[in-house]
Amino acid sequence: MGTVLVQACAAEHIALDGTCTVPIWVQKPEQVLPPLSLAEGTQVALAIVLCWTVGLCFRLYRRAAQS
Repeated sequence: MGTVLVQACAAEHIALDGTCTVPIWVQKPEQVLPPLSLAEGTQVALAIVLCWTVGLCFRLYRRAAQS
């Protein structure tokens, strides 16, 4: 796979009208997380929702036990 370049502009090279006077090209950084398929994304979302649900149930149980 080839190198992906993105056009950028340093803050000191932005003119008053908002245009870049000295554009530069920088290499696009690699993604930190790998791309997920729809099934993998759904699994991650479900795991997060289940963790929140378990935490909420414990919280409600503790409140009910204290009253």
